[in-house]
Amino acid sequence: MRGSMAVLVVLSSAGLAHAGTELDPRISLVRATGFDPAAQPGAEAKPEAPKAELSFWEGWKRNVDFGLNGSDGNSQTLNVRLAVGAERKSDRLETKAGVSYVVARDDNRTTKSRGEGFIFNNWLFGADSRWGLFGQAKAEYDEFQAWDWRLSGAFGPSYMIIKQEDTTLRGRVGVAFSYETGGELQDEKVSPELDLGLDFAHTFKEGHKLFANADYYPSLDEFPAYRAVAQAGYEILLSKENNLVLKLGLQDRYDSTPGVGFRRNDLEYFVTLSFNF
Repeated sequence: MRGSMAVLVVLSSAGLAHAGTELDPRISLVRATGFDPAAQPGAEAKPEAPKAELSFWEGWKRNVDFGLNGSDGNSQTLNVRLAVGAERKSDRLETKAGVSYVVARDDNRTTKSRGEGFIFNNWLFGADSRWGLFGQAKAEYDEFQAWDWRLSGAFGPSYMIIKQEDTTLRGRVGVAFSYETGGELQDEKVSPELDLGLDFAHTFKEGHKLFANADYYPSLDEFPAYRAVAQAGYEILLSKENNLVLKLGLQDRYDSTPGVGFRRNDLEYFVTLSFNF
């Protein structure tokens, strides 16, 4: 009898040891009782795997803006504004790019002809960091300035002053340059500047957004000469199904040394329909 008991104990121990090599005790408990300790409140959760950075060609949002107004009668006027843009945001990089053109005619005489193309990058230090490095490049054409073409660029740190779900305010400080050519210019050269900028956006409710941005460019070689560009507007979602947005706004460009016979301020008002896709 004692020998039989010993054999049973040995066989049971060997069976348990063999089963332990093939089956996790917790799995056995779940199968037998339906109780999983790891799934109970207070149990330690496994950390989520970090999100992979999107490919640069993924996540883009594009838009086409078109505005047209005019009159016909005692005076004939026509104003056309066309813009194409794209925007992409990820945990590490924010990118914006766009091309726009504005033309105005009054009694069959062109009074404005201006085009602009730009690209803006903001490299973020991390998904939760407020700091980043921005770089931007811009090309401008204007038939009614002392120059025909202006090329400019800037690079420097950026900081998110306000970072909330509905409101953002970012500041930028960078070294910059501008180069003007063509037109009535007598002296073409690269001018060093600073770029002090602010970007603001606030969403009041779904489909209603206020935006504003400003850049101040003090000259580093012709103090106190400076340039400034400011824009503000309001977006209203007209159709969520068709991604149709109404944009109302204004843009002001100021140059303290515009040249003889040219105004310092160039103010534009705009109303456009924007199709987003």
